[in-house]
Amino acid sequence: MQLELPERLLVTRDVLTRSLLAHPEEKAPAMPASLAADLAGRFAPKAASRKDSACISWLDKVKNFLATPGFGAVAAAVVVLGVAVPMFSQGDHAAPKESFRGGEAIVATGEQTRIFFVGENAEIRAAVESSGNFESSALATAPSVEAVKEERGAKVVVDLNTGTVTAYGADGEALSQKMIPTDTSKVAGVIAKMVAGL
Repeated sequence: MQLELPERLLVTRDVLTRSLLAHPEEKAPAMPASLAADLAGRFAPKAASRKDSACISWLDKVKNFLATPGFGAVAAAVVVLGVAVPMFSQGDHAAPKESFRGGEAIVATGEQTRIFFVGENAEIRAAVESSGNFESSALATAPSVEAVKEERGAKVVVDLNTGTVTAYGADGEALSQKMIPTDTSKVAGVIAKMVAGL
């Protein structure tokens, strides 16, 4: 049994103790009804007040559902699947890409655009190879421009003898021609524009 009372009840205990000492048990006056009601009301356990739950509209239910973290996770998973499934479903059926990495244009014939060097200039050739714009399989050397014209498919000829870069279509017709820049770092850019134009 706990003998210590909470501090809020000490005043009440003192009042009751003094009233009982002043009157012996036989002669003690009856407790007033209002005091009994006050004490009963003060020390009776209080019932929890119930809130009347209002009917929640379906629009509020939808808003609450959209605000949950689970909905965000499901939406993110749907977006990832929506992007990943088409990427993986293409597989090897996708058309082969151009050898020019900067543009990655799809060649209609499905063949790789080749870049032929005619003549010798190690500095220009090294600048084009080290640019990273072209796959190594797209670069080739040819003895003459006439030999290149007989190659099938679209091609770009870097004629180091005449100082020109010429783009040829798949039918062998010359589509455009430019001079090789004197700055070797710009040669790869000129070739890339020619490949992108095919």
